[in-house]
Parts: sequence; structure tokens; C-alpha cells
Amino acid sequence: MQPNAQDIDDLIEAAVEETRRDDDRTPSVVALQGMGTPEGLARMLDLSLSPDPIRRRLAACVLGQMHAPTQKCAGDRAFPEPACDALLHLLKDEDVGVMVEAIFALGHLRNHRCDTALAALRHHQDSHVRYAIAFALCGGTSSVAVEALLALMDDPYDRARDWATTGIGHCPELDGPEIRTALLRRTADDDVFTRAEAMHGLARRRDARVLPPLLHALSSDHLVPHLFFDAALTYLGLEADADIEDEDLMVLLRARMEKEN
Repeated sequence: MQPNAQDIDDLIEAAVEETRRDDDRTPSVVALQGMGTPEGLARMLDLSLSPDPIRRRLAACVLGQMHAPTQKCAGDRAFPEPACDALLHLLKDEDVGVMVEAIFALGHLRNHRCDTALAALRHHQDSHVRYAIAFALCGGTSSVAVEALLALMDDPYDRARDWATTGIGHCPELDGPEIRTALLRRTADDDVFTRAEAMHGLARRRDARVLPPLLHALSSDHLVPHLFFDAALTYLGLEADADIEDEDLMVLLRARMEKEN
């Protein structure tokens, strides 16, 4: 059954209140994202022009993940191009909260024609904008996206560094001395999640320089060693669900390091 205009309007008002609360309980927002019909799209495009920044934030959040009611996979966007156009307009919003929501929404759309506009904001003074840019460009392999991600890997904000490192590390087709040097530098990052992503990125590229920091991370009681298991398994060429004891994993890594040396 297709939603009617009143259904959508009622959900919008409920979703506005959820957005104002800014918590994780957003059933109305999720319901709107599932109303990817021409009527639903039109209402969100209108909402993106509202004088109320909360409503513009809501529009961005919905447009980034809008899918048809009949779609089994919510990852299939209903109107990716009109949504992308509206979100690009919101990148220039005077309200930073709206801008951040629009950037995250573009990240969910994964429409890489936006890479240039997103990369231009990589030096924005607001740390949450830079974090959102790193998220949105994650998975991008264009030269402009890679350049921005490499810059964000050195960002003062740990979440920006984490997502930028993830974006570079997860794409082994991105390789070369500059890529590997950037990943190696982040293996000593102050943030444990960034360190783990950097090591996993080097492990995907079979770079032996990851072994000393990886062994240290796995054997340090004050860290969270499980974050580094995937990197160890990847370097050794083992499946992610391999049944192997921690000590055996360490023995294999030390043996590999001795061989590489």
C-alpha cells in the first residue's frame, strides 16, 4: 500500500521531534526513508528548502537513504540523482549541522560525482565536517578523493583520521609508496581504531613493516587486542573465521617476521 500525503506529513512531524531530540530512537525517520515514492521525494525536496534547519537536517537524513516501500534491500536508493542534487545544495547551508547531515547523506548515497565538492571541504574549520567528509569519501578511488583522504589521515580529529584511514586501507588497489607511508605513519596513532585500520590496510598489501607494530598491539595488555586480529589473519592469508588460538597466531606472526627479515 502506497503512503498518502497525510501519512507522510504525519511522519514528518514525528520525525522532526525525533531529530530535535538527536538520539538513536528514530522510527519515524526510518519510516520516511522507506517512503521512496514520487510523493515522498517531492515532500523531502520541499523540506530541504525549509527555513527551519531542523527540517533541512531531516530532509538530508532521509534523502541519503530513501528507498521504495517495495524494495527488499534498503541499500538500493530510490531516487539517487535528484537526492544527490538536493544534498549538494545543502553542502552550502549556513547551518553546520545541516551541512554535516548532508555530507553523511552523500556518503550513504555513494555517488562519486560528488567527490570534488566533498573534497573541497576537507580543511573546513569544523571537526565534524571533516569527519563527515572522511566518511563520505570512504571507498572513493578517484584522484581527488584519494588526495583528500590522505590529507584527512593527518587530521587533528581522531574520527576523521579513523575514517580516512579506513577509506584508504580498505582499497588495496590504491597502492604505492605514498599510500603505504601514510598507513605506516598511522600505525603509531594515538587512536586505537585508527591504528587498527592502518595495520589492516598494510596487511592487505602484504607489507612486512606492519609486523612489529602488529605484534606489539596483539601483546599489549592495555590495548584492545581483538581489534587487531583481522589484520593478523589477513597478513597470514587466513580466513576471518579461522579457528586459531591467540598464542598460535603470535607464533605464526613472529615466524613470518623472522622470515621477512
